[in-house]
Amino acid sequence: MSRPLPRGLLPLVLLVLCVAHVALGLVLLPGSMFAKYPDSARLLMTDRMLPEQGADFSPLYLLLNVALSPTALRWVQSLAGALGLIAVYVLGARLLSRAVGLLAAALVAVTTPVLLYEATLEPDLLVMVLNLGALALLAHARPGFRTRWLVGTGVLLGLSAATRPTGLAILVLATGWVLWETRHAARRTGLKVAGVLLVTGLFTSWLPAQVIRATVGSHLGATMSAGAVLHMGNRPEGTGLGSQPPTLIKQYEAQLRSPERPDHAHSLYRQFARAEAGEDLSPTRTELYWMRKTLNFALEEPGTFLGLFGRKLAFFLFGPEGHDLVEVRRAEAGLAGLPLLNAQVLGLLGLAGLGVMFARRRPIGLVVLYLAASTALAVGFYVVSRYRVAALPAWALLASALAVAMFESRRQPRVLGASVAALALCLALPSFFPFVRDVDRMLERTEAVGSPGTALNEALRAGRYDEATRAFEQLQAAHPFTALSRALRGVPFESPAVAERSGALSVEKLGLDTPMDLYFASELARRAGHCEQALDAARAAQAAGYRGALYDTSLDPALVVADCLLTQGDRAGALKAAAASLEQRGGTLDALAFAVVGAEVLPEAAGEQRARWEARLFAMHDLLSARHARGLARVRWGLYAGALEDADAVLAAVPDLAVTHHLRAVALTGLGRYADALRAYARALQALPGFNLATAPLEKAVAAGLAAAPKAPAMLNVAAEHHLRAGRLELARELATRASTLAPNNEGLAWLAKELAEARSSEVPI
Repeated sequence: MSRPLPRGLLPLVLLVLCVAHVALGLVLLPGSMFAKYPDSARLLMTDRMLPEQGADFSPLYLLLNVALSPTALRWVQSLAGALGLIAVYVLGARLLSRAVGLLAAALVAVTTPVLLYEATLEPDLLVMVLNLGALALLAHARPGFRTRWLVGTGVLLGLSAATRPTGLAILVLATGWVLWETRHAARRTGLKVAGVLLVTGLFTSWLPAQVIRATVGSHLGATMSAGAVLHMGNRPEGTGLGSQPPTLIKQYEAQLRSPERPDHAHSLYRQFARAEAGEDLSPTRTELYWMRKTLNFALEEPGTFLGLFGRKLAFFLFGPEGHDLVEVRRAEAGLAGLPLLNAQVLGLLGLAGLGVMFARRRPIGLVVLYLAASTALAVGFYVVSRYRVAALPAWALLASALAVAMFESRRQPRVLGASVAALALCLALPSFFPFVRDVDRMLERTEAVGSPGTALNEALRAGRYDEATRAFEQLQAAHPFTALSRALRGVPFESPAVAERSGALSVEKLGLDTPMDLYFASELARRAGHCEQALDAARAAQAAGYRGALYDTSLDPALVVADCLLTQGDRAGALKAAAASLEQRGGTLDALAFAVVGAEVLPEAAGEQRARWEARLFAMHDLLSARHARGLARVRWGLYAGALEDADAVLAAVPDLAVTHHLRAVALTGLGRYADALRAYARALQALPGFNLATAPLEKAVAAGLAAAPKAPAMLNVAAEHHLRAGRLELARELATRASTLAPNNEGLAWLAKELAEARSSEVPI
């Protein structure tokens, strides 16, 4: 073991470390990030929170936001992080050595995600600190396990469970560990010790939820929407990092987002479940509905399901950062270049330490138990950086144990060599997993084009559509699907010329070195109308095994092949490409929908697969998402009557869903019902004014409407918005001016005419 550190010096060193950590966090990130919980607390305090909404939030963390202002809570989290450093030291000192504990505390103090989530108003940092405190008390309590230490441990684990219900699993595992540690004592003694811990923890976790329930009448069985969260983390499209909620839900959430709806996705999940299972479905049963969808995925596509779990495990153990909050991603970019430790490096060092400690049979059972519980919970749901925060102290302890062990064996070449070999192997692990490399490559692509997102937003606000289009071309070069998540009104995002420029930028700046590069180049070539080039690149990316996802939209080379073949008139080839996609990773929403409609058009080519594909489409995906996706596929295959049927079915359940009104407008245009199409289009534009609704499929309807009613202000307004989105600013300006002249008392039309009069054209020929 290492030479003991002077006892009198330790408290001073820890105090300095804690003060330095708090100061570092407050200097680098002085404000708080993410307003969901403060907004929710305001709803609760003003009696505007609905009973179902009460179950969508962490009970204890919601109460903390009621009691404290965002600034005060941000300071509390910094101080809690400092207490976590002390807990890390105690845990390391009790299990291994004081040197290990002190080094681990220092590592945690300079780890980027810890600093980020101390400034983020989400419960994950407190979960980490509460769990750490409980483990430190347990380590301190053994072997005697006095009642006061067990009660303290139970209280901390109960508060952790009240902050995030998955803490109950750690409480149960801790109870099992205590039973194991007391196995040689009298049976009654062991049961008493474990019982005190378990009962204290359960009671403490129950109290905050009851306060929320008494206040708003929330449903305990739906706390934090376990079924919905399980579903969004276990989809056939899943990459292993982050969640894949239904795209339709995310689009509807964007349409409805406001401070009155701080986390509306949970409510929409319930609404979508009830659309299929009945309006009288209780909140608890809606969670069971989504759990059944997840179970259907596991049963229908076991290979894809197990592959997803393997990818999630790899990302949790040694994957790059994956922040699911935009504010946190921006804050992390601001910390780039500082000498801080990231989670991926810490995980790799800790993994090497775990192997070395096992080989040397060191007593790290409590750390391994906690690490295993944290891993299982994250992998069971989904892996993002804030869920990985809880495991960072365990990795720090193992990494520190490795460093101390290597220092102690510095005069033992064979032992030291084995440790160095283990370290080198672990550090090389990411290079062995293509899906981990893909995430790193995505970050590299984003960095290579700079930061055009800010320039894009500023240019759009000022009406400088030329600058906005140039910025969009750079963003699209880095990620062709950026239009799904950004408002681009005024930018001709559908333009083949814009896609061609983005494609040229992608090849010039980012190259074609990886399967991801090839796939993105193929997608941009397809949009530019160069299907021959797209087919070559997509097939190369497919052969290399590339797959990605944005929500439940598959980034799938096989679907680029299918779309291009369909464009070229090779329907059988397109259906075959979709079937190949499903063979590689079964159950994905867009591939199933494409294949189902292809089988509808070519029943002889599909054979018995048609019924199997359709059954899986509706078994693994919710009814509204499945019908909307099938409607989009029917438009692509030219089955407009069927697409209209699907759109009407979705709108019967959710009458104001803008993207489905747009789908309905496209289907009606295909059927030649232009007046009805324009009414649907107008509803879509009104409900989601900033969204990037495709204009090309509606050109005939808009032209027919203008010909039929050239002096109707409402028609001119729709046409102006249509042509603005298509990139025809001059025409949009003329139409808006005419509409405003015909309706001089309409303030909305006057504002539109003024806005377009001051705007600058995108300078893209349309």
